Amino acid sequence: VNQYPQINYSLKANLDKVNKFLEKSEKLKSKGYYSLSDNLRTIYHNHSLQSIEIYDYIAKQGSMPQIRDVTDIPVEFGQTYEAIEHSLVQTIRLTDALESLMDILLQAKDHTTYAAFQYLLKEQFEEEVLLSKIAEKLKRDITITSQKQ
Repeated sequence: VNQYPQINYSLKANLDKVNKFLEKSEKLKSKGYYSLSDNLRTIYHNHSLQSIEIYDYIAKQGSMPQIRDVTDIPVEFGQTYEAIEHSLVQTIRLTDALESLMDILLQAKDHTTYAAFQYLLKEQFEEEVLLSKIAEKLKRDITITSQKQ
């Protein structure tokens, strides 16, 4: 696993995202966006499970997972959609890291590890689409509200 530091990065990024998605879900719910809140709770749940799977995978390979700090994750946002857009940026970064990891795994002919992480990449793509839709809905709602005033 030490030859694949991206795996440890993915673990830490997933754990950071778990916390942020739960916070954002509660904020959306408090503003009356119940469906969007439920969508983020689903993402929260998926990332929780992914983090456990990544941790277990690293441990099964005989290494100790190294959870390092991921920087540049703000805790305060102006509008709710800004928090969602930031989540989208973080998700795209994680997707890029996973794609790089997948390339390395294929070059190393490590097909077992490749298969273990292939589903994570699929989940990342699905999450990007969902977060884009949520951000656009929030922006539309803000535009409609400001036009009514």
